Amino acid sequence: MQEILDMVRYVAVFYLLEQTVLNLLPGKTYEKYVRFYLGLLLVLLLLQPVLKIFRLTETLDADALVYETVQEAEEFR
Repeated sequence: MQEILDMVRYVAVFYLLEQTVLNLLPGKTYEKYVRFYLGLLLVLLLLQPVLKIFRLTETLDADALVYETVQEAEEFR
């Protein structure tokens, strides 16, 4: 139950920060780009609890570490 309340709190704070950023934009020129980027951040924020439940963050971190190690090994060849 606490995790759900934390997620709702994070989304509410994110929404307030989003509106602040959008109001600070000098014009409407970049608004669609900022909205797109903030939308991606919101998706990541909402996916965090799902990733924690299935323990996918640990798997993704391990895969990223292996990938980076392989890339570094290829650079030295």
